[in-house]
Parts: sequence; structure tokens; C-alpha cells
Amino acid sequence: MTDLYEILEKLYAVKSPSGFEGDMATLITKILKKAGISCKTTPMGNLIAHKKGVGKKCLLDAHMDTTGFVATFIDEDGFIRGDMLGGLSLCDLHDIPVEFLNGTRGVLSYERKTKFGDRTMASMFIDIGAKDGKDARGKVLPGDGATFCGKPEKLSGTKVRAPYLDNRIGCAILIYTLLNLKECPYDIYAVFSVQEEVGLRGAKSAAFGIEPDFALVIDVTSSCDTPGFDGKGEVKLSRGAAIKVMDRAFIAHPEIVSALCETAKKENIPCQRDVLTDGGTDGGSIHTTKLGVPTGGISVPTRYIHTPCEVCDMSDAENVAQLLIRSLETQAFII
Repeated sequence: MTDLYEILEKLYAVKSPSGFEGDMATLITKILKKAGISCKTTPMGNLIAHKKGVGKKCLLDAHMDTTGFVATFIDEDGFIRGDMLGGLSLCDLHDIPVEFLNGTRGVLSYERKTKFGDRTMASMFIDIGAKDGKDARGKVLPGDGATFCGKPEKLSGTKVRAPYLDNRIGCAILIYTLLNLKECPYDIYAVFSVQEEVGLRGAKSAAFGIEPDFALVIDVTSSCDTPGFDGKGEVKLSRGAAIKVMDRAFIAHPEIVSALCETAKKENIPCQRDVLTDGGTDGGSIHTTKLGVPTGGISVPTRYIHTPCEVCDMSDAENVAQLLIRSLETQAFII
């Protein structure tokens, strides 16, 4: 694979469900500071890396948080009840290995008396193999976070499966961009934001503080190339970077869309247009900051988003990185 894949692998050393992003911020800071890139953490937990330039102020965003779970109650038999962190589909949660941030492992399952269509989080539980409630409370407490288990695995060709490609892959691209960006005419503020999955919260406060002239959001988008997606979109795996036109949270600034498309054409970078009708990105909170921020995005087509087995093509991720780098280096944006 590539250096980008190596960065992606490194990011699976820690967990970062919404509200628990501190270890990820520490890891990314360590990677960037080795390259001499200054970083700071905001009171809310956003990590902001600054690559100083003399031109317009550009905010680059990739959220650090993932979906996950939080323990809410432990019964006398040692089974842990919980709630979702972010938007997960109950139909995907069926006897799945999970791990709490302290390393305690278990299985997310459901009450067998509950019919498939009647499942709610109230009928789900995590089994950590505890003898009883006292034993369980020695390992997990209400408020503890948990995530799916798993790390990147190579599939056929350049395709990869892993939990939380949303948005580990976006963070890897942003790190790769900062490490490989040559002289840039923009003043770059790279935000690794918190709490995107629970309401686009971190990016809102970061944009307010930075006051950028324009912004670009790096995230995943739904790949509409599996059975049953007929007519719902044209984004597909292995067809290149997905240039954001709109999602459920914002409509991309047309001049940014045009600039990205023009750069892709000039640089011969495979691309496609991203119209996401189900789901949003941090652009939703960034573009309404203060008087408004011209905002666009580039996404990595991904299958099975918000499940334990997301799938993307590293060639698409590389194209996203190259499109971002070349657009910044050639001063494509004249907003």
C-alpha cells in the first residue's frame, strides 16, 4: 500500500467514540509534531494544527470521533445496558464484539424474546462475561465508552475493510496532506474535530474561533454501488475522489465545487460528484459560522458506513489527498 495506508493503520492504536477523543488528539499531535507542525487542543477538545501562510485563511476539517456506545446501567447479573453515541442502525447490531476504552471486551447482543423489528437500545445489552453485577462494576462503570473491535484489513486489490473508516480515513488524509504539502499560498488551520457524530459540535466552535475565509471538509460518503441502491446516487468505489455538491447538512459553495473539479481535470485526478441524500458532515456547522463561510468538501466513497465492516478503496483515498494537496498548492480557490 502507501504511506497513507500506514498512517491509517497507526490511527487504530486508540479508540475515539464521540466525547472520548483525547487519546486520538494525543496520537495525531505526536505524529505532526515530529514533522515540526504546531498543534494545540481547544477547551472543547478539537485539535488544531497550523501551517502558517501569507494568504487567505483556510480551515481543513476531519472529525476524530466515531460512533460507539456508552454504558448507562449494570444489572445484578452483570449485563451492561447502554445507549448509542451517534447514528447506528439496530439492524446492524447483532452479536458483535465490542471493547470499552479501558480494554474490557464483550459482545453486544439483544434479548432473545424481542422480535427483530421491535428492537430498541433498551432491548440490547453488552455481555463482558461477568459473574454478577459486582464483578461487572469492577470492570465497567456507567458513562464508560465502547466501540466496535477491529483494525484495517486488505481485501481484493486496493480495497480495505475496517470499522470507523468514518472518519479514520479522513484524519489519515488530513495528516498526509499536512506532511506532504509543499509551499502553500494559504494560511492553513487543520481541525481534527470532536463530536461530529452527535451533532457536528466540535467544528462549530473551531470555525467560530478561527474565522476562516473558506473551508474544506474531508469525510466519507455513501458508495451507491451495492444491490438495492438503484437510483439513490452515482458515487461508486474505485472511481476517484467524491467532490461534495451537497449533503443533508449543507450545500457546497459553487465556486469551491468548480475549483475542485477544474483542478481534478488539470491534474488528471479521477473524481466524481457527491450528492449525499442521507447523512451530513461538519460542513453543516462550519458554513453558518458568523456571517457565513464558503465551504466545500472532498469525500472517500465508502460502503456499509456506521457498521463494524466499512469498506473503501485506498486508491480513492489517495485521489482525495492528491486533489486536496494540488488544489491548495496551485491556489485554486479565489473566493
